[in-house]
Amino acid sequence: MSSTAPLGRPISVRLPEDLRRRIEALARATRRSQGDVVREVLERDLARLEWEQRIAARAADLRAGRVQAVPLDEVERELGLDGVVIDPRIVDDIE
Repeated sequence: MSSTAPLGRPISVRLPEDLRRRIEALARATRRSQGDVVREVLERDLARLEWEQRIAARAADLRAGRVQAVPLDEVERELGLDGVVIDPRIVDDIE
């Protein structure tokens, strides 16, 4: 958690009761405030949500024709991967 940054304005968030209980329990167990717990969760996971949003926006742009995809053979050629045999197990792990 970035403890050096000054705290800004508060925001209000409505939470399901089970989530609120989990935050309260973790705050008690770690002897931290609920705000500290929520801030840490946001700092850890907000970047991932932003990344997912960028991917979704890029996919929408591709589907709408606002940007063009680069064919795989062109990418492989530019990266010097022409004719490189890829172990199919690696591809399976990615999917």
